[in-house]
Amino acid sequence: MSANMAETLRKEAEMKAKALKKTGEIPVKIMILSGKGGVGKSITTANLALAFSKLGYRGKVAILDGDIHGPSIPMYLGIDNKQLGAEGNKIFPVEGPMGIKVVSASYFLPKQELPIIWRGPLKVKFIRDMLASVEWGETRILLIDTPPGTGDEIQGITQYVNRMSGAVVVTAPSDASLNVVKRAITFLKIVKVPLLGIIENFSYVRCPSGEEKRIMGDGGRKVEEALGGKIIASIPYDPLLANPITEIGNPYEVEDLRGDPAARAFISAAKMILEEMNGGKID
Repeated sequence: MSANMAETLRKEAEMKAKALKKTGEIPVKIMILSGKGGVGKSITTANLALAFSKLGYRGKVAILDGDIHGPSIPMYLGIDNKQLGAEGNKIFPVEGPMGIKVVSASYFLPKQELPIIWRGPLKVKFIRDMLASVEWGETRILLIDTPPGTGDEIQGITQYVNRMSGAVVVTAPSDASLNVVKRAITFLKIVKVPLLGIIENFSYVRCPSGEEKRIMGDGGRKVEEALGGKIIASIPYDPLLANPITEIGNPYEVEDLRGDPAARAFISAAKMILEEMNGGKID
């Protein structure tokens, strides 16, 4: 074995040990994934973080934006103009609304419009180094936003996170949703990560009359029937959800959620996730 190879293996073992130690100190680690793009996975991650914060974990929720080629969590939370802190080998997250801590590849770009052109090993190394180097503070819930599909980044996440608590699969009500969700669930079984639930985005549109119309199809019902009731939230279509939370106002900051049906649905989903894992309690 060459000296360079030996050093590479030593470094890998060292960083993996650090990543496992740091993530082992966080009680709850949840992967948010989808079998395909365009289903609102990152919006779901951001809103679940806000919902958990509302449910008593304010200042104790963090997000690792693992969608390296399409990092959007900072934009959704209105903190894309901030910078990570650094001290020696330590990285300190950006703090967003309700004290949510965020680490994203977008913070390493000199300009937000620049693409990240990395091959698989570099992407996995980035995720490893973030998990090993970030100071998560008093974080009790870490949400990991993943890229679409089940590629290198997601496999790296399962390798470097100590005892992943579970995963949430995000889908949309299209006819193709059932097979896409099944593939994601099969992947979770292979890597031995529990499925905490399925969230269906763009589920329906509420008309002024109060009637709900499922304009994108009834894929959610097919998923429900095939998988035995694993859908924990059906999120209504709301174009405002794609805007930064700071622009539309944060419904989670007020007691009544401003009557926002999407916020209510995410709160309900967060409660069900907590109940599924720990009977509603986190150490």
